[in-house]
Amino acid sequence: MASSSTTPDPRNRDAARERARQLADQHARQDKRSRRLLQFGILALVLVILAVIGVVVAQNRSEQIPEAGPVPASANQWGGTVLTADGIRTGESEVDQRDLGEVPEAPETPDDSAVPPGVEPAGEGEPVPVVIFQDFECVHCADFETENGEALEEAVTSGDITLEYRNLNFLDRATPTQYSSRAAAAAYEVGNQVSTEQYLAFVKEVFSHQGTGGLDDEQLVEIASTHGADIATALEENTWRPMVNVVSQESLANGISGTPTVFIDGERLGNEAFQDALDEALADQK
Repeated sequence: MASSSTTPDPRNRDAARERARQLADQHARQDKRSRRLLQFGILALVLVILAVIGVVVAQNRSEQIPEAGPVPASANQWGGTVLTADGIRTGESEVDQRDLGEVPEAPETPDDSAVPPGVEPAGEGEPVPVVIFQDFECVHCADFETENGEALEEAVTSGDITLEYRNLNFLDRATPTQYSSRAAAAAYEVGNQVSTEQYLAFVKEVFSHQGTGGLDDEQLVEIASTHGADIATALEENTWRPMVNVVSQESLANGISGTPTVFIDGERLGNEAFQDALDEALADQK
């Protein structure tokens, strides 16, 4: 009986090689995808680390603000920027610098009847002084600006009032980058360079961003530039931050426990409407 042998079918060998090739391609694609996911993960981690570093740097920068610093040209010695029909008053401070170490601590119980230094009634025949203590991160300050900004601009540009802003940093704790302080410092430098109308436009635009978590320095610089001021260097060097700290602490020490706090002709505004109180003060002055 003759013996028989089985010869492998070449088609089977080709099919096996094709399956092996497909498996190798599949594994290669999976490896490539895994590498990409790993790369994306590393990139995301780096971005998070950079963001954390940015916050830490900003916080450290704020902690390095010296206690003493110069008084801006646009401020009186109490830190107020006074707007008039003829422009922003400059060079009115009796001192060249202020020192936080010389400012008394705030009392445990604020005295709401206290009148901060520099808040005085008008002399005979003079414009009625309006003094506003505000914080650029304060939602109620933004509401006050929305409700009364146009009336304030009309009253100050017509010469009926002088308008003094004291910008505070009470709400620095509400943002991780001390936005209240930075915005107040920006306002000082804007006041050094622009007109009454431009300053009011700057205030209005900054408040229009209230509630967004605070503007960064680049955004503040951009807003200021649209209203005629170059504030980049002053913000970078924290030039006016000591003064912001001084006026904020001094305000607390003199009964300003919240914002906005408004004085009209030396009297603190109570529950009455601002416009009604202002109309009454203007009528009394005439």
